[in-house]
Amino acid sequence: MKCEFTPALRIATLVVLMTLLLLGMIGRKQWTLSMGTRVMLETQPIDPRSLFRGDYVRLNYTIQSFDINAYPHLAAVKRGDVIFVVLKKGEPYWQVADISSVWPEQGGVVLRGEVERNSMGTIRVSYGIESYFVPEGEGRTLERPAADEKVSIEVAVDSWGKAAIHSVRINGTVRYVETLF
Repeated sequence: MKCEFTPALRIATLVVLMTLLLLGMIGRKQWTLSMGTRVMLETQPIDPRSLFRGDYVRLNYTIQSFDINAYPHLAAVKRGDVIFVVLKKGEPYWQVADISSVWPEQGGVVLRGEVERNSMGTIRVSYGIESYFVPEGEGRTLERPAADEKVSIEVAVDSWGKAAIHSVRINGTVRYVETLF
């Protein structure tokens, strides 16, 4: 008995594969959020708004920029290179313990990032957690917090260094929590 791939079977196979791919992407993020180590990061929101993407907040973390003089072994990294940032618990925010261009052998929480630029003595890193979508009309609250408000982000980091935003806090109080839908 010979199995033929009819046009209908090909389309059905393609739909199943695309559905599995989407479920895999959702599952990967949920795995990170559920199983990842939670760390609190200090952030400074910067002016967001996009006609096509809706309300979102662009986030700038204190652990995104590094003075090359403090990490001379990273002088040769270039845009697009992967680096690994080892975090240590601080109060209230986690801090950088070490940075490496290879997966570090020491234990702890390791955040995987990509070099955005290496220029003028500074390395800037992207972790994939630099924007957060908020309900329509609520972006300004996080964009421009009041003088007495401090925005911080709780991030889940999985064992591969992948990060996902778990919650957004203002003065330590949870304002938004990431959910599946």
